[in-house]
Amino acid sequence: MLFKINYIQLPMNIEETTKIRNQGEISLITTIPKTYVKALNIESGDKLEWILDTEKETLELKIIK
Repeated sequence: MLFKINYIQLPMNIEETTKIRNQGEISLITTIPKTYVKALNIESGDKLEWILDTEKETLELKIIK
């Protein structure tokens, strides 16, 4: 006998706010909130790739292990 189990995935929004500060004369720096670090398993040494789509006006962040 076969059983089909349907998983219900509830959408979840996580909203955090971080403060931006100067780093040198040109760059700005902020932190990654602990909620995202735990949820995305981000570790020291991982890289963050910033992808700006000017047509869609969206910013995508990609974690590179």
